[in-house]
Amino acid sequence: MRSIAKHNQKLARNVVDSGALDSLVTCLEEFDPAVKEASCQALAAIAKHDVELANAVFSAGAVPLVILCLQEPELTLKRASINALSEIAKHNEELAQVIVDGKAVH
Repeated sequence: MRSIAKHNQKLARNVVDSGALDSLVTCLEEFDPAVKEASCQALAAIAKHDVELANAVFSAGAVPLVILCLQEPELTLKRASINALSEIAKHNEELAQVIVDGKAVH
């Protein structure tokens, strides 16, 4: 999904419209850190384009699970999680506040 969504807003919208967000959020609950990392990367690639896509990622329930990924020991997963959260938060103050309220920022 990341390979598609990263290129432009239209392709990212197509990924969202295909229903992929539910699967990506489900992947954040997997045991395998590599699966979680790939999901975070795809969510970041979707959210980076505009506030509407960032809101779609938020509405899918991704933010609390991405925040939980920060507690995992794998540095690459932490990096992917931080990137996803920053791509979501950058679009407006409300999305940024959700991340702060979720205790991603101490």
